[in-house]
Amino acid sequence: MLALKTKNREYVDLINGLFNVQDLQGVRFGLAVSKNIRILQNELKDLEDASVASTEFMVLAEKVKGCNGDKEALTALEEAHVDLIKEREDQLLEVNSMMEDEAEITLHPISIAVLPEQISAAQITNIDRLLID
Repeated sequence: MLALKTKNREYVDLINGLFNVQDLQGVRFGLAVSKNIRILQNELKDLEDASVASTEFMVLAEKVKGCNGDKEALTALEEAHVDLIKEREDQLLEVNSMMEDEAEITLHPISIAVLPEQISAAQITNIDRLLID
């Protein structure tokens, strides 16, 4: 096992990197990727839950899309929903703050020997914190 202590932001980047390689071939590689995704999903659940927009805000977002760039309509929506917009901004500030929190998570290392042949340098860069010789 590999203990990592870093900011939640880096764990989010790491889970995104793992999602990027989850369809590559290799039983041992796939097993390690799958286990690490599950661990990270569990550890980042509070962050994910905190970032979900309210139903009211999602309705407003749909109305904004329907404006098709009409500045007058957008301004009217903004003026009518100042509190809701402020609430969402505050929520995003809180999520951003949570992203800077440090956590220690124990993950499964991935041996360089089991990396699939078709993995790209960019994909390797996104999961390199998990790689061992």
